[in-house]
Amino acid sequence: MGDTKPKLKKIPPHMSPEKPPPFRQKLSDAFIRSLTTSGKYADGDVPGLYLQVRASLKPGKSPSRHWRLKYRLRGKENVYVIGRYPDVGLKEARELARAARNSVANHIDPLKAKKAKIEAQWLNEARTFAYVAEEWMKFKSADLVSKSVAGFRGALQNHILPAIGERPVSEIKLEHITAIITELRYKRIMAMARRVRTIIRSILGFAEGRGWVERNVALSNTEELKIRHVVTSNPAIERPADLGKFLLRLDDLNLGSVAYAMRLLVLLPVRPGELVKMRWEDVDLIGADWRYVVSKTKHLDKSKHIVPLPEQALVLLRELHKDRVVDDAGNGWVFGSPVYPGRSIDATSILKSLQKVWPEYAITAHGFRATYRTIAHEHLGIDPIVLELSLSHRMPGALGAVYARAQLLSQRREAAQLWANYLDQLRNNTKLALAD
Repeated sequence: MGDTKPKLKKIPPHMSPEKPPPFRQKLSDAFIRSLTTSGKYADGDVPGLYLQVRASLKPGKSPSRHWRLKYRLRGKENVYVIGRYPDVGLKEARELARAARNSVANHIDPLKAKKAKIEAQWLNEARTFAYVAEEWMKFKSADLVSKSVAGFRGALQNHILPAIGERPVSEIKLEHITAIITELRYKRIMAMARRVRTIIRSILGFAEGRGWVERNVALSNTEELKIRHVVTSNPAIERPADLGKFLLRLDDLNLGSVAYAMRLLVLLPVRPGELVKMRWEDVDLIGADWRYVVSKTKHLDKSKHIVPLPEQALVLLRELHKDRVVDDAGNGWVFGSPVYPGRSIDATSILKSLQKVWPEYAITAHGFRATYRTIAHEHLGIDPIVLELSLSHRMPGALGAVYARAQLLSQRREAAQLWANYLDQLRNNTKLALAD
């Protein structure tokens, strides 16, 4: 047998004394804060996670420290930027790194997922309720007449957008909507409350259909969104002294057709919605009366209600008659809208003006009928039946039809003039009292 050399066992490279196995140390906050030298510092807790430190070129300034995760997906190595330390702490960095590794395990690129999330967040912030409302208006405009479009825009501009227009539509909550509805109910603008509720529901439904919101919260059956027609007493001026002060403030009001409408509303015991729809072809300035079908009972009675016009009302109407806008037949609105040609002013315009004239009290335009009913009976002694007929109330009982046919026109004309004279007296007495 020849001499044979012992066969040496090959040492794997990672066991070589010249190249000891790598040691991965778990990072700590204290260690991280002590780092000032540029380099990459791996975290021994999550594979691929490391802290990249870059020393500042400016003396005395702390180095920048950023969390990064190295990963491989579809044969390509990538680096995922997690965030800046200490904005992203050690614990959070590990959690985010594990989540990113789970995405990679599911063949999802965390870089693309993060970019998509940022874009979605930007779109969410840009897609405000006002933006969606405008898109909804474009969608609806083709199916609506111009009058409806103007009505929707008015409700949006006056009541909805000031409250929630700048909010991302996905962040609109039920309490945001109920706050708008509650305010309108408090102001007793029930018709507008219903319109606003309908518009918000439609806009959120539009957004839901496009995946911009998870669900239409305005469809909730909560009590706050229910707007029932409740017969309530309208806040009114009940004391003559307060009425006198109101008349003086009204004299100082200069709002064009709205101011004239308010002055006539105090003189004539008619419904605000009927007054703003007064037409020149229904007014007889010679015979001193105004004849129209009462809107509240027109489905039951087509006969015209006659409103005797006192001299003070005729003076106002003659002033309006000078600048009237009518067609060739002399037909047209008495209170034409200064904004929308061919339309009358809206009853809500009177309510808003009332709140400016008399902000101390929550009076309503309809409340002046109650003022007339109370003061005219208690202080002028006008017969209740005459008052009820003047208010175009349906008379109950067996004699109701008899009174309705008779109309007591001469008595009502006398009562109308008596009431107008009383208002002049109140105005003058209040003026004298304030001068003393």
